[in-house]
Amino acid sequence: MKWESDRRHLSPMKIALSTRSFQPPVIGGVDVYTDRLGRSLERRGEEVLYLAFNSSEEYGSEIQVRQDSFDGRRIWRCLFDFSRRPSDLYQLGYDPEMEENIHSILQAERPDLLIIMNFYMSTLAGVAAAKALNIPVVHIATDYLPVCRRATMIRWNARSCLVGESIKSCSECFVSERIPGRLAARTLNLLPEKALVSLAEAKDRNAIFLPLKALNPYWRQVNLMKRRLEVLDPLKREIDLVLAPTRYTARMFRENGFRDKQVEFLPFGVEGDSSLAKVKHEQADHLRFLFIGRLQPYKGAHLLVDAFNRLASPKNATLTIYGIQDGYDAYYEELITRIGRNDRIQFRGRIAAAELGEAFAEADYFVLPSTWHENSPLILLDALQSRTPVISSEIGGVTDLVKDGVNGLLFPMGNAEGLAAVMQKAIDHPELVDRFREQTKLPTIEAYVDKMLSLCRDRRLI
Repeated sequence: MKWESDRRHLSPMKIALSTRSFQPPVIGGVDVYTDRLGRSLERRGEEVLYLAFNSSEEYGSEIQVRQDSFDGRRIWRCLFDFSRRPSDLYQLGYDPEMEENIHSILQAERPDLLIIMNFYMSTLAGVAAAKALNIPVVHIATDYLPVCRRATMIRWNARSCLVGESIKSCSECFVSERIPGRLAARTLNLLPEKALVSLAEAKDRNAIFLPLKALNPYWRQVNLMKRRLEVLDPLKREIDLVLAPTRYTARMFRENGFRDKQVEFLPFGVEGDSSLAKVKHEQADHLRFLFIGRLQPYKGAHLLVDAFNRLASPKNATLTIYGIQDGYDAYYEELITRIGRNDRIQFRGRIAAAELGEAFAEADYFVLPSTWHENSPLILLDALQSRTPVISSEIGGVTDLVKDGVNGLLFPMGNAEGLAAVMQKAIDHPELVDRFREQTKLPTIEAYVDKMLSLCRDRRLI
């Protein structure tokens, strides 16, 4: 490739990767992909540094900055207690104190490029900090936080959001979990948006003007959404390039405040020499289903357990679940209770990255029962790289990679009966496993980096 030969005559770039927690052992999709991307950039001879954001009760509400390192990587950490930070800042998607701290880091380092992998802990403060220093910004979209306050594109009733961000739709979404709020939103949303904003501002100025306390949560949401859109819209425009790993993600960004020319579809890449590519699947006299993921409602482990228990003719099929408790205590306890009622379901807790190959070797199907439009989950790439067929919800983050009846089976999102039906099909037709294993080819992380840097050059960012 011409670029590779030209690149040897140029000085190495300094590239900053802004991620999530980035602590050993590196787990979680965004940090795993950050690690993968950073290693590939380093193999090209680039200088890479990392920005990480760590929350703990031992830190106060104010942000502390500390330098750290592990495995030879330089890391700047912003340390704080997430629960003690002003919640509205995360609802707005912008934290001015975070901007000051990121600005100080970037000013000290002066990278040629800032790649932001995740906004959850940092908000869009990193964009403002980088642009104040004239540093180009690339965002690799790992969730939907810039276009959805919940970061999931899932509404209050667990259904996909089909309308995107607006004052009306989001105000309704955030008050509808309670019946009074739902009724208030349905009525008030009949008014023009400008009228709603005027009434909400009047409520702030004069409580006597709109005395009904039942409406207060709705007016708060109207004001918050107005402020969020006012703050985020200019910050969105400051991002030089958004790389979306799925077509669904690209569409969501384009439909919610990003210009067409800002957004490029670029599927995630895998390590070509990963041990997952060398997995040898063990044979068994029954079909084996596998789940690996965080034990939170949107990941759908409960749906999988429900579907497995509905199988009309399981024929000794088994289900193995790996996962950790992830902040949803009641959900976790209920899930463990339901798992314990079926002796053909095994719960094995946390799994180390080094053990993934063994888990896939002992599985016939990897099941991804997510109840939200995942953004190309890395565990899906791991399964496909190991040539483990996939059964998945038919969601935006999957359908670019998994084709129904070609390299896996799809079912309607959130539908336990639909999942049970495709699992039964897999059990009844064991010959499908070998056919599905041969149908997926994945891009490498090296090809991903080549394309990413090419897009940056085309836009004169580097």
